[in-house]
Amino acid sequence: MLRLLLSPLRRFRRSERGSLSVEFVLVVPIMLFAYGGLFTFFDAFRVVNLNTRASYTIADMLSREDQTLPTDYIDGMNDVLSVLTRSQYETVLRITVVQYFADDDEVRVVWSQVDGGSGEFIQPITQATFDLIEDEVPVMADSDVNIVVETWSGFVPMLNWTGLEPQYFESVVVTRPRFGPTLCLDSGVDDEELCYAFS
Repeated sequence: MLRLLLSPLRRFRRSERGSLSVEFVLVVPIMLFAYGGLFTFFDAFRVVNLNTRASYTIADMLSREDQTLPTDYIDGMNDVLSVLTRSQYETVLRITVVQYFADDDEVRVVWSQVDGGSGEFIQPITQATFDLIEDEVPVMADSDVNIVVETWSGFVPMLNWTGLEPQYFESVVVTRPRFGPTLCLDSGVDDEELCYAFS
């Protein structure tokens, strides 16, 4: 009698019918979380990649300039940055021209301009704040001039639980003028041009 009662229980224990449904219910949420995380990280790498490419493009454009830049040129370059990165958020562009003097073994800031941002967390580089970009500037010959292009592109993750925070991705590119000894900026004051640092 006991054997008759236990045999259905044994059959139920050995049965594998319905196991696919149980596995599906267990695995699908994990897969959805994994896919969501992968899409979020892919989007972050996409923003970094676009910002880096845009920085190189802007640096190349600046290196080919042989005329004095008007005061609104930096604004136009930031518009180019926004288009190249296809950013939904405000982009920030800082261009700094530096010159090296071997006698003093010193790199001096010729001029620096910023467009975009609130003006609080990204400001033009001065001689006092040159240490912010000092590590980016390569070894230079005496009286040599370099153009430092810094760009920031905003990123907000699609999903909050991935560990990524809303942030700005930064890219820095340093280049030399191609067709002239320096890159001049119209200061906007009495047709004064900023071309070289004081020796």
